[in-house]
Amino acid sequence: MKKVKNSTDIHQKQGQELSKKLYRSTTEHAKRLDDARSCARTIGDLFTPSLQIKRRKFCEYCEQLIFSDPMLYGKKGEELLWRKGYYDVVSTAKKLKKREYSQEEICNLQTHINAGIGFYHHLISRLQCEFNLDLTHVIDFSVESQANSDVRSDCLDWATSSVHQCLIYLGDLSRYRLEVNPKSEPILAFRYYLQAISFKSDHGMPHNQMGTLAMNRNKFLDAVYHYMRCLACTVSFEGTINNLHSLFDKNSKYLEQLPLEPNPDCISQTDKNDQLKRFIARFLLLIDIWYFNKKVTKVYSLCHQTYKDLEECLSLLKTTNESCESPTESETDSVTSPELLSNDMIFKIVVICLLCISKLQKTGHNQVSTAVAFTLAIYSQLVQNVTNHIHESVLNYPLPEVEVKMEQTNGIVTDLLKKNHRKRNTSKLRRRKALPVEIESDASEGEDPAEAESAASSDDDDSFVSDDENILAESSDEESDVKKSDDSVKEENKENGTENEDKVDVIKKIKRMDVNDMLEIITEEGSLQAVKVINDWLMQDTEIIKSCGTNTRSLLRQITNMLNLININIKSSKISGIKLNVASVIKNEEKIPLSEDIVLKGVEILAKAHNDLDWNYLHKHGMNTKEESVTRIIKFMSFGKFLTSIEETGITFDEDKNVFVCKCEDNEEEKPSNAIVEDLEQEAESGSVITDKLDDKEADNKGQLMKMKHMGQLWLASEVRALESRVRGKASLSPYLVLDADALIKYTFMVKHFVHSRKFIVLIPSAVVSALDDLKREQSEARDAIRWLESQFHRGNRFFRAQRPQERAAIPFIKYPKKKDKEMCTYIQIIECCYFLAEQQKGAANLITLLIGNQNVLSNGENKEFSYVGLAQSAGISIESITQFYSKWKKNYKARR
Repeated sequence: MKKVKNSTDIHQKQGQELSKKLYRSTTEHAKRLDDARSCARTIGDLFTPSLQIKRRKFCEYCEQLIFSDPMLYGKKGEELLWRKGYYDVVSTAKKLKKREYSQEEICNLQTHINAGIGFYHHLISRLQCEFNLDLTHVIDFSVESQANSDVRSDCLDWATSSVHQCLIYLGDLSRYRLEVNPKSEPILAFRYYLQAISFKSDHGMPHNQMGTLAMNRNKFLDAVYHYMRCLACTVSFEGTINNLHSLFDKNSKYLEQLPLEPNPDCISQTDKNDQLKRFIARFLLLIDIWYFNKKVTKVYSLCHQTYKDLEECLSLLKTTNESCESPTESETDSVTSPELLSNDMIFKIVVICLLCISKLQKTGHNQVSTAVAFTLAIYSQLVQNVTNHIHESVLNYPLPEVEVKMEQTNGIVTDLLKKNHRKRNTSKLRRRKALPVEIESDASEGEDPAEAESAASSDDDDSFVSDDENILAESSDEESDVKKSDDSVKEENKENGTENEDKVDVIKKIKRMDVNDMLEIITEEGSLQAVKVINDWLMQDTEIIKSCGTNTRSLLRQITNMLNLININIKSSKISGIKLNVASVIKNEEKIPLSEDIVLKGVEILAKAHNDLDWNYLHKHGMNTKEESVTRIIKFMSFGKFLTSIEETGITFDEDKNVFVCKCEDNEEEKPSNAIVEDLEQEAESGSVITDKLDDKEADNKGQLMKMKHMGQLWLASEVRALESRVRGKASLSPYLVLDADALIKYTFMVKHFVHSRKFIVLIPSAVVSALDDLKREQSEARDAIRWLESQFHRGNRFFRAQRPQERAAIPFIKYPKKKDKEMCTYIQIIECCYFLAEQQKGAANLITLLIGNQNVLSNGENKEFSYVGLAQSAGISIESITQFYSKWKKNYKARR
């Protein structure tokens, strides 16, 4: 009996025959292209018209082959297309390059690369259409796909893999374009690689390519970050391990070439620039030792030096908005030799530490405890740095003219507790003896004097806000509840023998500030992203938190201080610029990813923290910077709630006062840093560290005991430095600076330094604006000053503002002259503005300084009947030359570091 052939089988057989013919034809064209390329003697020979036509036809054949039988020839067609159509041409051109590319050669190569980018764009669009791939939120050049019922399900995996590979090819082509034209930016290459990572986070190849691209960025830090991310992926690239070894070898040689550390009493600007380079080099050396488990003596000493370097670098950290980039945006910057530690670099440092810990834990090496302790030491510094910045910003922030009406406490933590149905006995909370609320730490670890003027105790003369200054005006009747709460906190502090007036003032001012202003301050803290990543890690390793509770409580106190500062009323209806349903976010916070979560998608050590995240949430709902900041605050409060669930931490949440409290034990004693170092060195010499032959349980228990000892060595030494900075006698500087027209015209660069430092509130009186308007016809500098003022006022900056209409008060007991010239009227109006500000905060010492740009004014100039200096002094206003004040400020700033 004859077998009846199915028509489908016939079509499939015909299709296979056609695919075989296409494959033979494609390989023949590939051989011809190879022959022509091998005969090329100059770069121009690679781009003859006939060869370009052959190359174009070859690409068309490859495309037909790929789509004729994807399962059989898809992968082969992709590799032939990339290798023979694009890569070999560029690699041969590099070999034929003599010294520099000529203009004609650059034009030919750029045309070839651009053609490749266009072709792969077309290829991705065709894959999307023919296989119904939803790439809307994966790539930024997707097209609307039409439903195709003929799509084979067995080809979908290949199609997604092909899209991923095409994105890598697009990144490679963009990288080659950089090699041809080094002046161009690497934005496009990073964009394609990041899209490939977003599409398939378990594939490490894009990270390897980004590491190659970032080789000269931030002194190898970025390259190490990407290579380690690649090796941590499920599907890594084989050559990455060799790339990382090579990079660490280069770093070791670079560290040897760095100049020796200078005397701290005479540090030049060059030495300050070398500080960051030295920190990165030492940090990468530590990672090299841990990641490849190298046996190095004195590793604890290296940890200590690196920790001190980080402390110095954090003191120089940029606080301007330009430096607050997020990890998702910073890849486009072309920083090759940084002078300051950026938030993106901090983020990468934290992630590198976690990746190193993850590898050590997998292999069971005995250095894991040291790496954990060092990471916690970095965490301690970051937490303290954030606390100091927020504390300082709050103290320097001017309160609104109309006092903000107090609202009920936000109760975020209460809602989070209710969400998990964990009931708290509130009556017991009311009856128990209240513990001191720590809003900033004591002489804390990692505190840098340059960052903590406002955080110092009452003996610290370096604070911009003097000890006698009453930062807050009298409270209104509507604030009685808040005042009562603050008074109770003061009483509790007295009972425990610690009078923390500055801390109470910060709490009071936060509660009186507009919630939008406070949210802006928190949003500007870019390092909160790195802190949040470590929070996620700690939430899945409770043993580390328990060890902190039983051995080193200072870190827990720092965390409590930070949580209380950012625990603002985000449920307030007065928050503008957000469309979030805050109650819904609180309920589903564990499902909402932030930008730092998306960047670290697929990192194994954070897998538990990412398990419940809905990675499509941001695509569905979207989130602006302000909304992301609100969500981050909620996640921090969730972390605080987690800490209260661990008994060993001693952290509780007082619902009556809406604050976290950390139990302080009177018998707490910590070893001095020298003793800790000696103990560690003895342990290292005697071999008392954990061996990798121990059982898992025994090793884990012993490792936890070691962690806190290591941590003590890393951060206790900084206490001595912080205490020494507090006893140095330095001149107190006013928080408010008022300028005259000459100061703005002649010393604009000094004014800009004051504004960008964010240490002062610089105020421009209306009389000065009028004086500049009169001078603009005569002096071009006045016109420049006016343009700069307009741009600053339009942009908005809480550290730089103009005089408000009502901010003017006549000076009592002063007889004004009957005849006033224009100059006299201007200075009288300026001093009246200063007097108004001084009267708003009576009792404050050295609150306002009037900076003069004309020395004749200080010597009274041509006016013999009326003294501007005398008028200012009678109004309680300091008046001095802007040049003298600037010199004094810079001298104090250097002394603090």
